[in-house]
Amino acid sequence: MSDAPLAKKYFLDPGYVCVPLESLLLAAVVASGVAVTVYDKKLQRGGMGVYTHPVRQDGKSTAVFAAPAIASLVRLFTESGSDKNNLQAHLCGGAVNKDSAFYIEGLSEENISVGDELLAQLGVEVIGRDVGGPHARKVVFNTSTGEIVIAKVHGVRKTDWYPPACPEMRKARELKR
Repeated sequence: MSDAPLAKKYFLDPGYVCVPLESLLLAAVVASGVAVTVYDKKLQRGGMGVYTHPVRQDGKSTAVFAAPAIASLVRLFTESGSDKNNLQAHLCGGAVNKDSAFYIEGLSEENISVGDELLAQLGVEVIGRDVGGPHARKVVFNTSTGEIVIAKVHGVRKTDWYPPACPEMRKARELKR
């Protein structure tokens, strides 16, 4: 048994990116959305971003969308001394729940493919993927070791499946019901 202190825990909501200065256990719940973890194998530090939509809408550019989330995550590493050649990524999530009242055809699959494409464009190697299928995931990532634990789960909040990206989308969904 190690005498090393346990890392502090932090839960990351969709639309957030975190690259901590100290060792943390970052946790997230993803269903149709995707959690991207990045680890610098040389500097031995990591971070995570969680997005729920593949493409920006209504001119908004926040980490709820894949490009701002992934670009910000990688930029936080490179601006603090990381070499892209040392970065390794995992993608988790992109599950499909056709029984959800807010099901959006193709959203999960597009979240996955856009994440893969953006990481490739940015030159970040994807070393692990746990994506697709019918189950949401709980993800725990150790930022100092790069270790990741993924649990496939049945019970998550309804809003974890297909959350609206902005208030305007929420209103439009309510009108469709």
